Amino acid sequence: MRLLIIFVFLLQSVVVNAQKDLYKDMDLYTLGLKYLDSTKYDLAIQNFSKAIDLNPGNTIYFYKRGQTYYNMGNYDLAISDFIHCANVLPDEAEYLYLVGICNERQNKFDTALVNYNKAINVNPSETSYFKCRAYLYYKMKDYLNSIADYNRILELNPNDGSAYFYRGVSKYKLNDKENACKDWNNALINSHTKAAEYINKICAKAVKAEN
Repeated sequence: MRLLIIFVFLLQSVVVNAQKDLYKDMDLYTLGLKYLDSTKYDLAIQNFSKAIDLNPGNTIYFYKRGQTYYNMGNYDLAISDFIHCANVLPDEAEYLYLVGICNERQNKFDTALVNYNKAINVNPSETSYFKCRAYLYYKMKDYLNSIADYNRILELNPNDGSAYFYRGVSKYKLNDKENACKDWNNALINSHTKAAEYINKICAKAVKAEN
């Protein structure tokens, strides 16, 4: 009887330890999140990496480690983790979008454009993807494509004040002052207050010049 009790106790210990090991990756992940929130990035990386070693099939561990690398300015390692997620979940456009942001941070505009295009192809209704691509086109001085993306954003959300504002900036770069001013007025109507500065500096002067 005593041997049976010892055997049952040992069996229970094995089960308990197995259960602890089963959730150890989640504990490490949770700890990693706390370090990430408190900007202790090295410790966050350590815990996310240990969680990945225990459970490499959970893409959220890679995603959060990639986010941490991004916050550290280590864009190459962030890209590696986001690409892993994109390969595992090809229907999730967000990872391609994040790769594009990392590329843009590295001033690799052509590569960023490729990844923004991919993200938009996967999810053509997400305005944030168009906004990033539109602004990238603007930085590349491709104002026509920038305007085309802002047109699309406004089709999806006609009350997007920032889209009116930046479309107006692109039009102004193309010397289309009249339509730029119309966009800035619409931006102001839709609560993009920065448009008032442009209206006062550029549009008001244009009206005075006409008079």
